[in-house]
Amino acid sequence: MATSVPPQSESLGAHETQWKGVTRTGRSSDMENPGLNAAYREASNEIQLLNYIHEHPSIEKLRGNPQAIGAVIDEYAETLHDARWLMTLGADKSSFITSVLSKASPGPPKVLLEFGTYIGYSAIVLGAALRDINAEQHFRYITFEKTPIMAAIASSLIELAGLKDIVEVHVGSAGDSLRRLVDEGKLKRGEVDCMLLDHWKDFYIPDLQACEELGLLRIGSIVLADNVKFPGVPEYLTYVRKGVAEKSAERFRYETQTADFRLARNGPEDQVAVSTIA
Repeated sequence: MATSVPPQSESLGAHETQWKGVTRTGRSSDMENPGLNAAYREASNEIQLLNYIHEHPSIEKLRGNPQAIGAVIDEYAETLHDARWLMTLGADKSSFITSVLSKASPGPPKVLLEFGTYIGYSAIVLGAALRDINAEQHFRYITFEKTPIMAAIASSLIELAGLKDIVEVHVGSAGDSLRRLVDEGKLKRGEVDCMLLDHWKDFYIPDLQACEELGLLRIGSIVLADNVKFPGVPEYLTYVRKGVAEKSAERFRYETQTADFRLARNGPEDQVAVSTIA
């Protein structure tokens, strides 16, 4: 996931595959807690990104400026080369998704669920765009992240962007968080206008079916799924293309299209799946 070069099609961009070799000098106290040390190693690029942004010479211009923060994240991603992905959605896919949602019926989403907050890039860029599209109307961007360190990084950047009032970060498994929100009356039947699946690929179908079973979707709701071609989620594509929302009491149907992207630097092709409930 990152920035991209779009192919010759109606689709817009993709994530650029970017890497960086990172050497981290651990203190003796880190070595005494291997679990904590492993967590920091796993999030080394993302922690460095947080420092990069908060130490940025234009930090005051970044406050309350979601678009500028998104651009700085893209700028940082360009510096990465070897070791790990920086798994941001990227400017091109963000533009494509914003375009899709701005044309949604009967109007742009008022409630969006994101599965996989990561560092908050999508929540910042899409959240700001949809806030502006909705103008004075209330809008909620509810995002789920299983990894506490990533959720903390995302929360810091979301607050810096001035989006804390519309973006809710929930830490833990998405399935558990969904059921808790429903039990607490904070998510109601038919209230979800859009879902964005961009987390562990094995959970695409279970989390979609959880939303079906809980009755959160409605006719016209849009389900977006990233990376369905690279690294690929063939089982998910088979499920939505089959057409039937198997766990929904209403037996909703999916109408699915895919948008083509190419990962930058001559990377592999990717797709975003767009499924509309009919």
